[in-house]
Amino acid sequence: MRSLQLFLPYPLPFGAHEREALAGLPALSKLLARGRATKRGAGPWEAALLESFGIARQRDWPLAPLSWLGEGGDGAEGYWLHADPVHLRAERDALVLLDARHFVLEAEAAGALVEALSAHFAPEGLRFFAPDPTRWYVRVDRVPDIATWPLRTATGHSIDALLPYGTEALAWHRRVNEAQMLLHAHPVNDMRESAGQPVVNSVWFWGGGVLPAVPGGRFGGVWGDDPLVRGLARVARLSCAALPETANHWLARSAAGEHVVLLAPGTAQPREALLAAEERWFAPLLRALKRRQLSALALVAEGGGTAVRFEVGPADLWKFWRRSPLVME
Repeated sequence: MRSLQLFLPYPLPFGAHEREALAGLPALSKLLARGRATKRGAGPWEAALLESFGIARQRDWPLAPLSWLGEGGDGAEGYWLHADPVHLRAERDALVLLDARHFVLEAEAAGALVEALSAHFAPEGLRFFAPDPTRWYVRVDRVPDIATWPLRTATGHSIDALLPYGTEALAWHRRVNEAQMLLHAHPVNDMRESAGQPVVNSVWFWGGGVLPAVPGGRFGGVWGDDPLVRGLARVARLSCAALPETANHWLARSAAGEHVVLLAPGTAQPREALLAAEERWFAPLLRALKRRQLSALALVAEGGGTAVRFEVGPADLWKFWRRSPLVME
């Protein structure tokens, strides 16, 4: 038989106060109503994804080395961090972070900025990479004693309470400050400022770790376009297929076994993303459960910063007394 773990990189309306958000989403509403809800600890959806591959948390969830591998990196030896380009905007007494969704950055400009960062921090054993203009990484010669906050946690907020923490926190706060001064004075940002574009005036360190060992062979298929899921498949010695356009395409192409699908993050607001997923994924998967083309479906997403999992099987669809979506308070 065939089963599916469907990971959504955006929140689902789990809370009791969010029931109105399910209007216009009949298939999702039914899946949530008939499903069995479980919390997955205090981690984000990425934590649940890594746990499904048998990966444990280090100081951080080791997202950066896995994503670097998924970018096509030659190797991920050593300690890696995401070092994504951001714009810090001064507001009253705080610096508020805006991520790359708020600006455009060309590959040539990103390459010049990363080259400058690598040259400056080389004596400290740091080397920066930009496989994508808005996805940067840094390799560190040794494992630092720090933990970090995810980029999306910091986006739209003051960075003061969200900088790296741990016994080596002050050294990394200094590196953040030095990176800000270096980028502020870079010719790329002079040109951006003259053109009225937001300057890339800092980097955000997060998701650090060393490449974990992953037991292979559990999943019959891994599907997705995000570097993280591609890296997970690679380290688990599995192939990773491109994300199908719809669940019907996935059903036509997938074989027996347990599968993992990571939907695209999308640039739309969560409501628009859910409406698109309703038509392309939730409704076809609900039909597949009714026809017993699927033996089990798990939806994994975030609710209030915590990954929540809803599991539903064909027999659950007959539990007609469950008419309202289960909610997480």
